[in-house]
Amino acid sequence: MTRSIFIERILRQIYNGQPSDDSSITYNLVNQWLNDAIGMAVKKNYTDSIQMDGIAYVNNSFYTTFTNLDINAETVDNETYSINLPIIPYALGKDEGVATLQIVGDKKTSQTAIPLSMNQVGYIQQLRPIQNKILYWTEGNQAYLKSNIPLTAYKATVRMISGGDSSDLQSTLIVPDDYMPMIVEYIKGQLAYERSRPIDQSNDGVDNPN
Repeated sequence: MTRSIFIERILRQIYNGQPSDDSSITYNLVNQWLNDAIGMAVKKNYTDSIQMDGIAYVNNSFYTTFTNLDINAETVDNETYSINLPIIPYALGKDEGVATLQIVGDKKTSQTAIPLSMNQVGYIQQLRPIQNKILYWTEGNQAYLKSNIPLTAYKATVRMISGGDSSDLQSTLIVPDDYMPMIVEYIKGQLAYERSRPIDQSNDGVDNPN
């Protein structure tokens, strides 16, 4: 199902029917809460896997592969590069938020880059890059790569937890069906609170009482 269809279902439940054109809860507002709800579902899936299997992992159905990402040269040195990630990776282990990162050229794809924790980044900065290996770490919505191979002529492919493309409401919502009820209930709860808040008609700068 697309994000748009999912959001329409939520709005119909909140308004008990088709919302009016001037309804206060918009598609974009629901989409923002949807991103929060997906993060909550990912965390729940992560802890569920530990409890049931004794191994920490995230279900494959939460992952999306993003291709053709630009690689930017950094001004710090000529061995560090950066990639603008579609979203900030979820706060899981260093291998879960971004599962794989590869460099793609003409008819050739590199081996998976080696992920680093932040403690390892400080250590590796004191060393020269490993020959023919690409190391990477993430900071916010940036992935930084360390390599002695010039990378700006190539593109990157990243497989990461995302729930799909949140900027495109017509994109497919990437969430396992068994976690969808949790997401629905979370969003409905937030939007019900949004609707229950009194609207300030006076615009005098004084908050309305709850």
